[in-house]
Amino acid sequence: MSTVEPGRKRTRATKTTPTRPRAKRTEGAKAKSTEGATGWSPRDLLVPYVLLAISAQKAHGYFIEQYLRSMGLAQVEMTRIYRTLRQLEQQGLVTSAWEAGPDGPARRVYTLTDAGKTWLRGGAAMLEGYRTAIDAFFGRYQPGTATKPGTATKKERGE
Repeated sequence: MSTVEPGRKRTRATKTTPTRPRAKRTEGAKAKSTEGATGWSPRDLLVPYVLLAISAQKAHGYFIEQYLRSMGLAQVEMTRIYRTLRQLEQQGLVTSAWEAGPDGPARRVYTLTDAGKTWLRGGAAMLEGYRTAIDAFFGRYQPGTATKPGTATKKERGE
């Protein structure tokens, strides 16, 4: 009796052929496909917000979550925040240390490094560019009507 190895597809009783792996589209692939000329993807917008929270004070995960909520980012899950914090620490943008909590167990507290401060300044400049692009969009957008690409308003032409 023949057996079929995992990862192989049985086509006949006596012959096996390897299965072709299916191409998976990972989150990274999605992010790359939505990146603009800036090299940023919408997923990366969380990073400057997290760095801003940590720049305000040494911060633990729960403080960062509350800070993000106060900034209007209520949909961010804690797992995503902690994953981002680990990545920022690996990149040298933040450091962490365990500190005793006031009323409970120790918690990991994050501090911004000099590299993190530099990144935050660059991130703020990038967000300023996004704001300009968004303002331009809403300057042209009128619900129920479409603006043709390449047409500028009188204000934009300087008239």
